[in-house]
Amino acid sequence: MITNVDTLFPWEFPNRQDRFHFFPEVDSTMEIARELAHDGCPAFTVVTADRQTKGRGRLRRTWLSDLGGLYFTLVLRSKIPPALSFRINFAAAVVLARLLQREFNLPAKVKWPNDILVNGKKICGMLSEMEVEAEALVFVNIGIGININNDPSSQEPQATSLQKELGRKVLRKQILAGFLDDFENRLEQPATLVTIIDEWKAENATIGRPVRIVTGDRQFAGTAMDVDETGALILELADGRRQQILYGDCFHQAT
Repeated sequence: MITNVDTLFPWEFPNRQDRFHFFPEVDSTMEIARELAHDGCPAFTVVTADRQTKGRGRLRRTWLSDLGGLYFTLVLRSKIPPALSFRINFAAAVVLARLLQREFNLPAKVKWPNDILVNGKKICGMLSEMEVEAEALVFVNIGIGININNDPSSQEPQATSLQKELGRKVLRKQILAGFLDDFENRLEQPATLVTIIDEWKAENATIGRPVRIVTGDRQFAGTAMDVDETGALILELADGRRQQILYGDCFHQAT
């Protein structure tokens, strides 16, 4: 295998080859992963692409998916109750942040609900969807976009990439292989998801700072005080009242 060529073909991941789907260009890896999940694909099936033309972020926003970035969706099948599925998202964010810390000595932090920042700028976004049948999870799909050798800053000034932070290119397959190994090892020990909220808090950049939250057609502003056992953000409003925020986009404000 030629290790200095940054391709994402299935044979680059020999232990996962039968669960790995690569496309040069797709509308969205989330769409393909949903079809595979409905067709009964095995857990830890991966769909990845060099480029997405309709990459999605939260609240129907567009995720810039230019060449050089890493874009993939992971199909998961878990026996945990649907109400606890958010813990899988938190675990993915923690695992990836720690990988960036360990492998590249970067000050990676998680931002509620599940972005990753480096030096205060967004380097990774995650989006999940699930299907439930008879109050049991059928699948949870997690879509992840990581800015690696692309530069989204001209369109997203608050974004960064590994190449910008390190001053050199990074093999996308190194990041993907490391994340998949770490995340699968983590999920093989489901009891450890019990501690994931505390672990997330230990890596977070949101609690204790002023934030603005957008939830569809509503907005809230205040100080992020905590994340509760449901994964919701606890916001202290200007009048001292506390608001539980279950979902939405979070924008850090200047302190």
